[in-house]
Amino acid sequence: MVNVNAELTGRLVDAAARILVDEGPGGLSLRKVAAAAGVSTMPVYTLFGDKQGLLDAMHREGFRRLGAALAAAPRSGDALADLIALGFAYREAALASPHLYGLMFTGGFGHTEAADATYRPLVAGVARCQAEGVFTGDDPEPVALHLWALAHGMVSLELAGKVDGENFAEQLGYAGLPFLR
Repeated sequence: MVNVNAELTGRLVDAAARILVDEGPGGLSLRKVAAAAGVSTMPVYTLFGDKQGLLDAMHREGFRRLGAALAAAPRSGDALADLIALGFAYREAALASPHLYGLMFTGGFGHTEAADATYRPLVAGVARCQAEGVFTGDDPEPVALHLWALAHGMVSLELAGKVDGENFAEQLGYAGLPFLR
C-alpha cells in the first residue's frame, strides 16, 4: 500500500527544490510549489504550514534519502571496500536528488540530527578501518571529516559539471590520504 502523504510530500519537496535552484529563495512560494506539483495550495499548507516548514521538510527529506542510500550500501568483510561503498552511495544519493543536495548543505540549517545521522556511518567505517589497521590513528573523527570533505567536494564538482562522474574513483584516487597505510 502506498502512503499517499509520503508520495505527495516527496513530489512537493522535489518541486520546491527545483524552484529553489532555478529561482533562488525569493522565487520559492507555496503557491508555485503547488502549481509545479499539480495540486491546490491546500495540501501544501496542510503538510508544511508555511515556507519555513517546507524548507525544513526539504532539509529532512534530503538527509532521509541520503541515510537510506548509505544504509543500502553493500557490506562485506573488507573494511576499506565497505567505506568506499559508502562513498559511492553518498554520490549516488546526491546525483539522485541534486536539488535537495544543495539545500542540505547551504540552507542555513546548522547542525541537525538528520545531518548527524548520515555522518555517523562514515565515522563508524573509519573506526573499523583504524581497528583493522587499514588507517593510522585511533580517532576516527578527523579522518571521517577529511573523507567527507573530499567526497562532498568531488560530488559538488560533478554536479557543477567540473569533473567526469564516470571516472569518479580514479579522480579521487588515494594519493594524499595521510591516514592510509
